[in-house]
Amino acid sequence: MRRFVGTLARIVFGLTLASLAAGLVTTLFVDIDVLSGPLDRLPKTVGETIDLALLAATHIAIFASVFVLITAAIGECFSIRALPFYLLVGVMIAFLGFSAQYASEVAGQPTILNNYAVKAFLTVGFFGGFVYWLAAGQFAGRRPEISPTLNPAPVSETTPPDTNDADEARVVITHPSAGAPQPRWRMPKLERLKFAKRGEQAGPSDEITVSAAPATQSRTPAISVPLLSATSRTRD
Repeated sequence: MRRFVGTLARIVFGLTLASLAAGLVTTLFVDIDVLSGPLDRLPKTVGETIDLALLAATHIAIFASVFVLITAAIGECFSIRALPFYLLVGVMIAFLGFSAQYASEVAGQPTILNNYAVKAFLTVGFFGGFVYWLAAGQFAGRRPEISPTLNPAPVSETTPPDTNDADEARVVITHPSAGAPQPRWRMPKLERLKFAKRGEQAGPSDEITVSAAPATQSRTPAISVPLLSATSRTRD
């Protein structure tokens, strides 16, 4: 329903502008020397020209409204947006208006069957069709553009979450390279006594990594605690 109302409003808007353009061209053809008068009479002349253009536009809109609606319906149904189509239709409507005007003449009265009148009607139809195409014809049958929906970020399938390690913790001992800088800190006396009592000695480059996997993460963060040998730590 909203689309129909918008299309109808666009057609009416195009008909209004096309009628105004056709009325102005008709007035200029009737009095082609409208701007050649003295400058002091120019405002009055322009005002009279506008009044005549509005009057002619009203008559043109009443006569051409049915033909414009038929043309607009065809253009909307078949999505016709080509400029030559509307120019041809405008000239045809002007020719129908010329034929109607000629058919209503009274015998013995001046006739409009002359080259100047034919050129005037064809020019009026040309400009009317062009203005209608600018205002409405070039958008005939165009559907509203739909913006693409925002998709969530893709989840990598190569590292699926491991639910089995949600509540587990593991200790991993790694051996960094020999050239890596070693932190300098003093082992507590209680730890030194435990190593001396058990007769064990930690390697100078041994490193204990404690990692825990929380329930909401798929990869387990690691906390590294480096251990130095008892002999190297006591020297500090």
